[in-house]
Amino acid sequence: MWRRTRLLSAATLFAVMAAPAMTGCGSESGARYTVWYADVMDANPIANAITQGLYDTLDKNGVKVTRSLAVDSTTGQIDLAAQSQALTRAIAAKPGAIAYFVLDPKASKPQIQQALAAHIPVFAAFGKPGFKVTGYLALDDRAAGRASASYLAEHLPAGGKVAMIGGPRTPTGLATEAGAAEALEDAGMTIVGDIEQQRNLSDNSEGGNKVMQGILQRFPDVQGVFAYNDDSALGAIAAAKQAGKSVKFTSRNGTADAVAAIKSGDLLATCDLQPVQLGQALGKAILAELKGTAELDNTAIEPPNAGDCLITADGVAAWKPYEQQVNYRKIPLG
Repeated sequence: MWRRTRLLSAATLFAVMAAPAMTGCGSESGARYTVWYADVMDANPIANAITQGLYDTLDKNGVKVTRSLAVDSTTGQIDLAAQSQALTRAIAAKPGAIAYFVLDPKASKPQIQQALAAHIPVFAAFGKPGFKVTGYLALDDRAAGRASASYLAEHLPAGGKVAMIGGPRTPTGLATEAGAAEALEDAGMTIVGDIEQQRNLSDNSEGGNKVMQGILQRFPDVQGVFAYNDDSALGAIAAAKQAGKSVKFTSRNGTADAVAAIKSGDLLATCDLQPVQLGQALGKAILAELKGTAELDNTAIEPPNAGDCLITADGVAAWKPYEQQVNYRKIPLG
């Protein structure tokens, strides 16, 4: 029987790494050393960095990783049904554990319960689902949104007009947006437009560009924009430049392109999520379950200490690209 624990600490996770690596995958025992990760998409650099951190940790310990994507092949957009279908394939593969990116706290419940009933541990990444899992890794997304939006407000005049660019309605995105809205309201900014009409559902810079074009058509005097991720901000920056508008931007994620934009003066700040470290923390928790060094039952996994997440012009030189933090490798798709 599993016992309930409140938090899988960083000390426990690092202790797992000192244990012998799991090697020797036979035809029957091999499934014990396989992890299926139901990811979001491969067009997002943060999602890729998280996945690479996860893969790096598991691969070093003799664990095979299979990755699937939650993308509709026709529209190219994130699709809950695609992720549910991937989880069904994962269960049929009988891996040692399943991890999945939480797109909706209520989604894929039948598949998760089926996996647990088959004694396959399930780990939720970057959100707490509304039902039981083996372990989950949640972030303080609201605080990240507040930090980035507060910095934007500090660089705008009192009562300045600010628009928000949202993304797909994932738990992490919604919490980030809520924190940003709170910060802007607390600072006395004038929020223009409706974020529900300003969502970048393609989750890339092209989508951010289109959303920004619409914002400028409706609010040509907008002074600042908070974007839920860096790609959206970069696309929005390009749209503002094309329209000849001077607009200040902040965002979240901490990608290499965003850092370059901060260096050039196009972007005020971004909030670094430490995605490689997040993926590594998830991988260590999965290893703890596979090795039996921790007893997990709806256990919260401690994320890396974010501290002050903001990357600004003052500290941008100290930032390292994700590809320099971990060796990027191709992960088999399932």
